[in-house]
Amino acid sequence: MKRLLTCILLILCIMMIDGCCLKHDWQEATCDKPMTCKICGETQGEPLGHEWLDATCTLAKTCSVCGATEGEPLGHDWMAATCEHPKTCRVCGATEGGNADHDWIEATCLHPRKCSVCGITEGGTLPHTWVRANYDSSKYCSVCGVVEGDSLIPAFEKRKYEFTLKKGTTWDYTTIANADNSNVTGKATVIDTRNYYSDGAHAGRDGYEWREATVEFKMPTGCKVMLGYTDKYTGMEEYAVTNYITYSDGTRMPVVATESYKYDWEDDVCVSYGTLSVQVPEDYEDLVFYVSSADYALTGRVDPNIRFMEMK
Repeated sequence: MKRLLTCILLILCIMMIDGCCLKHDWQEATCDKPMTCKICGETQGEPLGHEWLDATCTLAKTCSVCGATEGEPLGHDWMAATCEHPKTCRVCGATEGGNADHDWIEATCLHPRKCSVCGITEGGTLPHTWVRANYDSSKYCSVCGVVEGDSLIPAFEKRKYEFTLKKGTTWDYTTIANADNSNVTGKATVIDTRNYYSDGAHAGRDGYEWREATVEFKMPTGCKVMLGYTDKYTGMEEYAVTNYITYSDGTRMPVVATESYKYDWEDDVCVSYGTLSVQVPEDYEDLVFYVSSADYALTGRVDPNIRFMEMK
């Protein structure tokens, strides 16, 4: 009997030492821990695992249950500011700063000043930019292409010119000063002329030659010489619109020309040089060079002292 009691007490002690053999006090499972007995620490099952919310512009990947985070926020995906909206995130719509200025397209004869982004306009349209009529086309606008009137009709009567282009020829030349448009007088001089087949700057062509002239202006105020060419069948009033030479039967052909200019001061005298080279058929006899002041051209006026000189 004594032995039986001893055995019963031993079993009870073991059960007490084991603590929870009769009943666990369970704590529910979490994202990273299984269900666990608060008394003995015994576990059951698996952790639940995180319920992740995707990362956003400002928040890292985050568990909606326990708040744990992983990684870094994505950062904003910015759209640049325009005149219609500030700098804006494409993902979350967050903004930063204010609207940008308008992106203006300047006014033309086709449309007023206009924003290329939002389309808002300012002011009105501009006048046409006319290119005057010549023998090949009517007066037209270089921007929109609108045409006005007819092309010129040349009269192919040969004109006589008072002057011949010769090296060393000099004459008094009156032009306008840059500052106040007052008249000033200086000297114009043909300092060189030549005919040649080709040189380092001008390619030769069978049956053609280059005819070249260099003219010097010396003036007491800033001014620049301007050179051009025409032909004996072109009226002087149309001298600036031809890039052709004309034959007596009215046949016209384009020609190749080059020009260069230099400008400097020497002892309070403005010295301007212009060189014009024109490639024409060797047998062409009706080429005319003209000398003018660029200061008149800059004001949009025809130089009343322009000089035409035949190149024989």
